[in-house]
Amino acid sequence: MSKYFLLLISLILPLTFFGQKHLRNANVALDKEQYAQAIQLYLTQIAKSKNKPRIIAESSFKIGYCYKKLSQPEESALYFKKAIDLGYSDPVQYLYYGEALQMLQKYDSALIQYEIFKKLAPEHKLANKGIESIDFTFSSIENPTRHKVELFAILNSGEHDYCPFYEVRNKHKIYFTSGRYAPTHVSISPESGEYCSNLFFSEQDKFGKWSKPVIVPGLVNTVDEEGAAFLNRKSNNLYFTRCQYDKKKDKGCRIFVAKRVGSYWGQIKEVEILGIPEHISIGHPAISDDELTLYFVADSLLGGLGGKDIYKVVRERKNAPFGYPQNLGHYINTEADEIHPYIRSNGDLYFSSDGHPGMGGFDIFRAKHISGIKYEISNLGFPINSSRDDFGIVFIGMKEEGFLSSTRTGGLGKSDLYYFLLPSLEFTLSGTIYDKITKEKMANVDIQVMNDEYILMDSQQSDANGSYEIDLLPENDYIIYYKLNGYRVAKEIVNTKTLTEAKHFLRDVYIEK
Repeated sequence: MSKYFLLLISLILPLTFFGQKHLRNANVALDKEQYAQAIQLYLTQIAKSKNKPRIIAESSFKIGYCYKKLSQPEESALYFKKAIDLGYSDPVQYLYYGEALQMLQKYDSALIQYEIFKKLAPEHKLANKGIESIDFTFSSIENPTRHKVELFAILNSGEHDYCPFYEVRNKHKIYFTSGRYAPTHVSISPESGEYCSNLFFSEQDKFGKWSKPVIVPGLVNTVDEEGAAFLNRKSNNLYFTRCQYDKKKDKGCRIFVAKRVGSYWGQIKEVEILGIPEHISIGHPAISDDELTLYFVADSLLGGLGGKDIYKVVRERKNAPFGYPQNLGHYINTEADEIHPYIRSNGDLYFSSDGHPGMGGFDIFRAKHISGIKYEISNLGFPINSSRDDFGIVFIGMKEEGFLSSTRTGGLGKSDLYYFLLPSLEFTLSGTIYDKITKEKMANVDIQVMNDEYILMDSQQSDANGSYEIDLLPENDYIIYYKLNGYRVAKEIVNTKTLTEAKHFLRDVYIEK
């Protein structure tokens, strides 16, 4: 009997060990953020665990999580549902399942999952986030901003194109990151299972036509993965992310800087930041105008609030190393991910987050600094944000105009570059001034335009035909006075404060003695 028992054990143990080893390898790949590789390992584990629903449930949840990180909500929803059906125990699966459904615009179903999550984990910091996101989505769709957002087709490919930026002094040259095929820099990312990304650029000619994107010349691009980047104000220092994958290590992302010599980018060196552990990846750089403050993204293992957080480092002079990282705090960072910071000249910080209430996936937010770590956070709303991932915004100077990245439906690839603009609101007031009794058209009538604080905004006279036309500004209440010797003063009230679309006011005026 003991011989048969030992024989049985000798047959079972290798199979069990193999299964555990396979699952362990998948977990290691997941920890390294090598999502594409992890998915394949978990799928193999599921195929070998037909009679082990607990392992299938856990593997399904982790596959769903990998697809969530790869921004593929269709597949993510499928596997989270499978994990739920098999009784996986972690309540966060309901939050993640709801997020996938929200990205797919299945709002009623998403709300059900969010409510289940809140009931099961009422103390979780993100317990209310999902429900608030649904409310925000409906409110944003019903009250869109005036921004116009359109696909910038000439720059996009069938792959990932994202994180645009431009030369501050040359608005006709735009750079961005792309996963498109680059013949001289071909390698496959274990994170996405696709081509490693590189930096490209395009230029606009005097006729307004943009050139076909080409790879940035110099030493910036390699067979490693070059990601989100940012130019300093003088456009002579290029800060960029580089990830060097190693089977035995974390994915190893670091921030590098390249110097421009003519049109060539060289003299590559890693940016020195004190206190970054070797196993922590950092990236997504954004540099202040004076180059003394660098914003970047790091894993929460650095001591953050959860997921990926945004940090800053400062230095006293340009050639000095940066100091120790400072977490931007709980006003900006959440239990989920905050990524792709962008700092404007006025000090406003823009970033993307899937931890603050939003329309689905990553939304773009603005953070106005109040004091210390206190910020006023606002979601940019619809149509800047969509039900999918929206990130990597950049403005043209202080204009409400620029570019952003999005995985929203209707694009050419997996993520695309979009151009956005906030059209100026134009209001005009015109008409003809008549004598009330004779109906004669009155020339040379003095017209004074006052705002609601009785500040004179404009003055003019009616022409020989009694006609007048006045340009008005948005966000004002106007009082317009019409004066002519021998006649009583006439008055008109025009309000532009509540208007969100351009409008022409036609007002004929009748004056009397």
